[in-house]
Amino acid sequence: FVPGLPPGAPQSESFLKLAATALTTRSDLPLVILHTFGNRNIPPEGDVFAHLSIFEPRDGVSSFANRPDLQARTGINLRGSSTLGYPKPSLSVELWNEFNDDRNAKVIGMPAESDWVFYAPNNFEPILIHNSYAHQLSRNIGRYSPRTRFAEVYLNRNGGTVTANDYVGIYVIEEKIKRGSDRVDVPALEPEHIAPPQVTGGYLMKIDRSGSGEYNLWAGGASVVVTYPLAEELNRPERQPQVNYLQGYLDAFGNALNGPGFTHPLTGYAGYIDVDSWIDHHLLNIITFNVDALRLSAYFYKERNGKLVFGPVWDFDRALNSTDGRDGNPRLWRSAVSDRGTDFFGYNTQAWWGRLFEDLDFWQRWIDRWQNLREDAFSLASLHGLVDEQANQLRQAQPREVIKWPGHSPRGGSYQAEVDSLKRWLSNRVDFIDTNFLRRPVPGIPAGPVAPGTLIALTAPSGATVYYTLDGTDPRAPGGNVAAGAKTYADPIRIDANTRLFARARNLSHRNVTSTTWDDGKPPLSTPWSGPVVGTD
Repeated sequence: FVPGLPPGAPQSESFLKLAATALTTRSDLPLVILHTFGNRNIPPEGDVFAHLSIFEPRDGVSSFANRPDLQARTGINLRGSSTLGYPKPSLSVELWNEFNDDRNAKVIGMPAESDWVFYAPNNFEPILIHNSYAHQLSRNIGRYSPRTRFAEVYLNRNGGTVTANDYVGIYVIEEKIKRGSDRVDVPALEPEHIAPPQVTGGYLMKIDRSGSGEYNLWAGGASVVVTYPLAEELNRPERQPQVNYLQGYLDAFGNALNGPGFTHPLTGYAGYIDVDSWIDHHLLNIITFNVDALRLSAYFYKERNGKLVFGPVWDFDRALNSTDGRDGNPRLWRSAVSDRGTDFFGYNTQAWWGRLFEDLDFWQRWIDRWQNLREDAFSLASLHGLVDEQANQLRQAQPREVIKWPGHSPRGGSYQAEVDSLKRWLSNRVDFIDTNFLRRPVPGIPAGPVAPGTLIALTAPSGATVYYTLDGTDPRAPGGNVAAGAKTYADPIRIDANTRLFARARNLSHRNVTSTTWDDGKPPLSTPWSGPVVGTD
């Protein structure tokens, strides 16, 4: 304080005493200390103060003997639903300034923000990578998903010296799903935004159990939880036009989806949703066999003047060959055990999805996207490479995790056995999905510049006919017939000028696994068409 001047900004420091057993700790992962200064009770609602220190690797080694790369005052609380009482707790961590207001800071190289999730891999995933794997897979196909970093965490709730006994194992530090330029990038909604275009977005929602501060809405034939704006905002009278708008939009979507003209590209469901994002969200949950998908932690949002976009994905502990059991057989659309989990194509999970899969064009678009992704992010080389890339980050720390939590021991007797098992599971998973669909025709020459007069041969799957166009239009017409301008492939195609070839195979005898029985977990429709082969020469 200086006479005649305003007070200076407050500054606080925290000092932690480390026992020799902690000071000698070394890791190739970041090391983290959370210290509550004797407050043992971390609540599931509300926050308790904790000091956070993060020590990142230097020359490949992290040590508590180094200066921390981040120190912060934080408020923490327990996270989880069925895992809430686990001894290894998942935590919400909010960075605070000296006034307990949000403080944005970079955490282990991730964009600066105040809200973070310290996710605790548990007994459902002895491989420890399910969530980080799914988030990276989403980013690999071009969909934002929370960024993640592995770390080893010490949590001191007793007060006093930090010792080796405070070690709680391997954690996945994740971005919390929230509105923000580096998170779900929708515009901020202020109280004065009560008329178009501002009132049209952005809103962040989910299909899930409701949490503290979240607004519940029955709209569009579904129970929707609004996570942005928060309930305390939406409950204010001046915000009522925003609630009315969102209610009206979702109801209009539900009416269009369940109406007789639901497949119309403008007045049907497609007028209200970003179809590609919905398909990608579904595919990410299908390939991982997430037994909680679509009905829990199913986030979606609405842009300003935009449609409903599904995502980001969240919560994959019971997926990817977990110990849950319902995802153990990769060659099923849905679990065969008594508590079967998500019905990916049916109505008992979420009526929106069951109705979408009654549209043959939506189903074809789903297949098209699947077969395109199998050439890139969903190729076995890419899927297996991602397993290795993530598992290799944990090789040194994983034995310490098992010593602390013996129930997290890998199946098969070693961590490598768990890695190999997931790779086999993924191989079977994509093979099962592949074999449901007609294979695409194979072009004899890759797309790209070719000399005039080049002949391009197309190899069809056995029993199939190939239809193609040379102007980039789809040889399959909406509804499944052959398009009026499509040609039947018989001989190699001569390329003499710039050409966009669009080809598909068709076999009227082909059937993917289907059933019209309610709740059997199989797709209700089959298509005789393959996905597309498109190239510009």
